[in-house]
Amino acid sequence: MTATTDTPVIGLTARTMRVRSSNRLRAVEAVGRTFVDALEAAGARAVLLPNSSVPARAAGYLDLVHGVVLTGGDDPHPSLFGEAPHPKVETIDERRDRFEVALIREAHTRGLPTLGVCRGAQMMNVALGGDIFQDIPSQTDSTVGHVQRTLDDRPWHDVDIEVGSRLATLLGAGVRRVNSYHHQACRRVGKGLAVAAKTCGDGLIEALEDPQMPYFIGVQWHPELEPDESAIWTGLVQAARDRLHSAS
Repeated sequence: MTATTDTPVIGLTARTMRVRSSNRLRAVEAVGRTFVDALEAAGARAVLLPNSSVPARAAGYLDLVHGVVLTGGDDPHPSLFGEAPHPKVETIDERRDRFEVALIREAHTRGLPTLGVCRGAQMMNVALGGDIFQDIPSQTDSTVGHVQRTLDDRPWHDVDIEVGSRLATLLGAGVRRVNSYHHQACRRVGKGLAVAAKTCGDGLIEALEDPQMPYFIGVQWHPELEPDESAIWTGLVQAARDRLHSAS
């Protein structure tokens, strides 16, 4: 893709992982290739936002981009919303949690186009004062399998997108089938956010958005894995492009 003055830059949050290199385990900052592919296909340049040990540095990173994607990953630490960890809580990265909370709050204050995916949607909610179910099977009576058991990424269960939501302008209102790879879900909705979609069958929140912002949307599924959800990415990139033009 050739970069032009019309090409917005989108920052991707990263997962800190340990990989073997030179016979040692070393920490690396990593992001799924499918996120990069989705952004480039939509006309943006993707850059990685590493997890800083100094959350205040989030503002400086946001100076470099026109939009943000909060990617998936480990469970948020329940201390972010005043709870102790449930026995079913899985891997936690508190450094990433602290950095992303600062990043989300600053992006929201600036009105920066922001997309949250899976964990990213949950972190958007938590950063703005909401909370999450730490484990859907043990904390709800849901009979919907939110962790799909397939060898491919095909859609797994139905969600109902709210009429009049910003998400509906991208994907259409009503029932849509999506993939699902999460054991946690948003519960109490954060300040300024509205529910944009719920799971058919159990009513759990599947998408949140700030209706007062051009693009501030979190979805519980993974649209980077679904070719027919390219509108989520083109919508984000267009909002970022509008921001780029307004700043020039």
